[in-house]
Amino acid sequence: METFILTALLPVELFGRWSWAGAFYVGVLGVLHGGIPAATMRYAAIEKEHPVGVLRVALGRLLPWMIAGMGVLWALSWTVPPAVRLLVWAHLPATASTLVVETIRAYLRGQMADKRLFIWQAWNFIAGIALTALLVWHYALEGMIFVRLLQPLWTLLPVGGLLGQALRSAYKPLQGFGRFSWIALWGNLAMEATLVLPVWFLGWHGASERSIAYWRWATLFPMNLRTFLNMIVLYFYPRWAQRSLSPLTLYRKFLPLIHGISLAGVAILIAVGLFWKAFPGEAYLPARDYYWGAIVVGYIWSTEALLLPNLLSARGYIHLFSGAYLIGLAVALLGYLVAGQSLSLLLLALGIAGITVSAVSLRFSYAVSERR
Repeated sequence: METFILTALLPVELFGRWSWAGAFYVGVLGVLHGGIPAATMRYAAIEKEHPVGVLRVALGRLLPWMIAGMGVLWALSWTVPPAVRLLVWAHLPATASTLVVETIRAYLRGQMADKRLFIWQAWNFIAGIALTALLVWHYALEGMIFVRLLQPLWTLLPVGGLLGQALRSAYKPLQGFGRFSWIALWGNLAMEATLVLPVWFLGWHGASERSIAYWRWATLFPMNLRTFLNMIVLYFYPRWAQRSLSPLTLYRKFLPLIHGISLAGVAILIAVGLFWKAFPGEAYLPARDYYWGAIVVGYIWSTEALLLPNLLSARGYIHLFSGAYLIGLAVALLGYLVAGQSLSLLLLALGIAGITVSAVSLRFSYAVSERR
């Protein structure tokens, strides 16, 4: 929805400039979370005696990563043109607050506090969209700077009570939490890098802000299909963590659900493409040719490439989760290096990386089941 608003109110070049800055922000968050949200969700699901202590441990471990995230984002801002640099700086407070938000969200998921999580996320959505529409309408791109600067306020206020409860609780060490989070870091880092790096490579190869805007619109809906499916996977994650079934058994059980929802999503994506001239409009027509290929790529990343690694993680095989995504990243990097400014080749590399993650994860799942 934020992209809808910015597309409607900003010229293509300004939208591309904001997308460029946003890619750095998302990329840093994908790298410098320390694997703590993943560990928080798993330990919150299995800890019965003192669950809020899990959040206490997580927040304590998160602090150095918050500082590092802001430092890395500031350093990276000097690698982009001055007009983009200011927009990157506007994301600094949100970098720290988003790490806290993701950790609390993981805790609530692990506790299966679905109603509370829904209300909080609904508030974040409504507040974020309202501020974006109001400020961008009046102040154009400068309005988005204010939205990002205010983001810590409107995202953390509704969970201030839970934050205070966690920080006041007694510290109880959690055996294996650090190791789990450290290994999860590499898997999440590899996954996020695979999805975010195309924008970085476009900038590195000298692509224009217009080309970055086209990439954003070509991949927006197809990769949001993965985001939607990820919410479903994370809903089941704590339930998988509490069961004794093998990853392969769980995979066979949930395969029809994941593919069924994904195919319904693909039908909607095709319908969106047919009305492209109405929105985002004539200015973005060059992006539609890449959009059709992005639908295939989005489907790959919404099914096995998403489900299988998370099943391995939920059942405690976090090293296999990370291994699958690291192998996928290695394959993607080879493609990104030779793609240059070609959006078609970038999409091809991203799709092959998704197939690689799926195949490797399936092989890992068979190996685990054979050992069991």
